[in-house]
Amino acid sequence: MIMKTGFPLFAVLLVFGLLELSQAAHAEYPERPVKVIVPYPAGGIVDVATRIVTERLARNWGQPVLVENRPGANGNIGAAAVKNAAPDGYTLLVGSTFLVLNPLLDRNSKVSSEDFAPIGTLGIPPNLLAVPAASPARSLRDFIALAKARPGQLNATNPGIGSSNHLGTEVFSSLAGIELTQVNYKGQPPFIPDLLNGQIDFAFISAALAAPHIRSGKLRPLAVSYDKRLKSHPALPTVGELGYPEATVLPWTGFFVPAKTPAPITRRLAAELKKALQDAEVIRRNDALEAVNPDLFLEDFARFLDSETRRWRKVIAERRLQAE
Repeated sequence: MIMKTGFPLFAVLLVFGLLELSQAAHAEYPERPVKVIVPYPAGGIVDVATRIVTERLARNWGQPVLVENRPGANGNIGAAAVKNAAPDGYTLLVGSTFLVLNPLLDRNSKVSSEDFAPIGTLGIPPNLLAVPAASPARSLRDFIALAKARPGQLNATNPGIGSSNHLGTEVFSSLAGIELTQVNYKGQPPFIPDLLNGQIDFAFISAALAAPHIRSGKLRPLAVSYDKRLKSHPALPTVGELGYPEATVLPWTGFFVPAKTPAPITRRLAAELKKALQDAEVIRRNDALEAVNPDLFLEDFARFLDSETRRWRKVIAERRLQAE
């Protein structure tokens, strides 16, 4: 019997049979350990935030979720490993702003967000705008006035070209009409002693790293670079409330898989991630980490990445930023 399409019936049945087998295989995912590559050092904020979620995923799945740290090359080493992995959902990347920024800052970058399928965002602490306790600036308005009175004489931290801290400083300086001298550091922890002792006058610093120094009275937060006030600092205004909404720079992170991963697997991963993030213990641990989450999944996450690319392409051009 030949169908009107010209295809033999047995061929049509074979195709449908293969589709059913494929869907069944996806429905059983994961059947073995899942690897999550974090392109940052172990023990850092991104690593800790990742493990909060992966521990819950492992319990939910009854399968090990192995976190592997592969730092270096501004995220590119870890990202390249996932880009070249089998697109089967068993190798995930914890990506962040570097996926958007590296191609914009470096024409030779071999990894970009287009090499991956976005799954969903993770919780991460937002940045605070802060000064040492000895600073005469008691508010953000005070600091802007101080910086305008001393153009180029105040030091600000730069823990990495293209980091949310660096970009936050660039955007805020431009909007406030001030000139700061940026001092380069290899990450955030190394600059904290200099910030506390007054060698550094201003910093965009992770809320999690700032918390103990705020409690000890050695650091004064002026604003939060987020669109909502933090539970831990309810009296601290957002940059938007102070008149600089465009200075909101959230250091987002999220799960990604290789670009050709089948849609049934990406949808399953997104649903499982959402479920894990809604777990009471995960919420408690994220709150303790001062973490927030824009809660973006699949297509919404992809649209967010597109908006980030447009935003930072403009900033990079205007500020004439270059890769290190």
